[in-house]
Amino acid sequence: MNSKNLWSKRAVERLKEVARYGKYMFNDHLLFVVIIAIGAGAYYYQDWVSGLTAEFPTPILFAIVFGLLLTSGTVMTFFKEPDKVFLLPLETTLKPYIIRSFLLTIVWHLYLLFICLLVLAPIYVNTIINGYSFFLFAAVIFLLKIINLTVRWFVDYDPDKNSIWWDYFIRLLLNGIIIFFYLNETTSLLIASLAIFIIYTVYFGWKSKESGLPWERLIENEVKRMGRFYRIANLFSDVPQLKNEVKRRKWLDIFIRNISLSSEKTYIYLLARTFFRSGDYFGLFVRLTVISSVLIVGFEGSFVGYGIALIFIYLTGFQLLSLWKHHDAIIWTDLYPVSQGVKNKAFLKLILNILWTQNLVFTILFLFSTQWVRGMLLFVILSIFIYLFVYVYCQSRLNKWESE
Repeated sequence: MNSKNLWSKRAVERLKEVARYGKYMFNDHLLFVVIIAIGAGAYYYQDWVSGLTAEFPTPILFAIVFGLLLTSGTVMTFFKEPDKVFLLPLETTLKPYIIRSFLLTIVWHLYLLFICLLVLAPIYVNTIINGYSFFLFAAVIFLLKIINLTVRWFVDYDPDKNSIWWDYFIRLLLNGIIIFFYLNETTSLLIASLAIFIIYTVYFGWKSKESGLPWERLIENEVKRMGRFYRIANLFSDVPQLKNEVKRRKWLDIFIRNISLSSEKTYIYLLARTFFRSGDYFGLFVRLTVISSVLIVGFEGSFVGYGIALIFIYLTGFQLLSLWKHHDAIIWTDLYPVSQGVKNKAFLKLILNILWTQNLVFTILFLFSTQWVRGMLLFVILSIFIYLFVYVYCQSRLNKWESE
């Protein structure tokens, strides 16, 4: 078997699959909304950046943003479940395959970082007066990303599942510290941080040296990567490959304990359980809320924060639309003596409550970071937006899905 040909075949298959769902995702309506959002965001962003001074906490903001971007990501191997059986005897011949996967992953992640650097460049130029060249900073970011992907590849060899979480936390901390010290030109501490990172990389590289490919972990990474893509694509088209992961999360039972077990509450109970336990719905909500909260605090309650809050409320609601179709493939739900209207009403109520929770978080942040008038104005604006999103946009999507 030629591993180069196998990699090319797998890469082409993945590209065709992404392109097939992409044509449904990026339709004319969505592109129109995206273009309008980018145009409006660019206008207000430019206006906001022009007023920044050297006192703006750029090192802290960049340490958080790039710390998260650098730490995330795994090598795209295109491995499938049967590979751990059929490719295992050929493992020693897969070096060209792995090299191509690693190079493709680097190119993709550097491209994403390049876009982020372009967006954040005005902040750097306006606030880092005596700092190093921005091009040198970009080179440092690119180098750190390559190192991070290398470390994650080595860590995947560790059979302990907890090592993934510890590695993420350690690298997130190191990446943030290195960027912070770099932007503050604290040379001695920067060198010390880099030395620790290098030692950390060498340690896991040495630890994985004599091990075979971690097939289970690499396949799990691919399943999670494509699972995230399938969940988004499922909003626009049926995705038969979509697999759901269930997590108990007993500590969240407090939020559904008071839901009565009457027939009219059947779907609100089911969908609430699904939101907290199944797939990545709850994790998605937490991530988007945390990221948007950090950005709102970073903009210190300015009117740019209004746009950020609106965008993330929309993103959260839009991503959670797939929750409505979550149980479509399970015939047992069809046996419930409950009408479709009850399900729709329960779904809309759940989305409304989730977005209301985000609204309260954003409003509290605004009240603490700016005048209370702005905070209350944000609350009113988001409340109107949420109502229209749930009972106009979401309702129209449900009607469309029911008619298909």
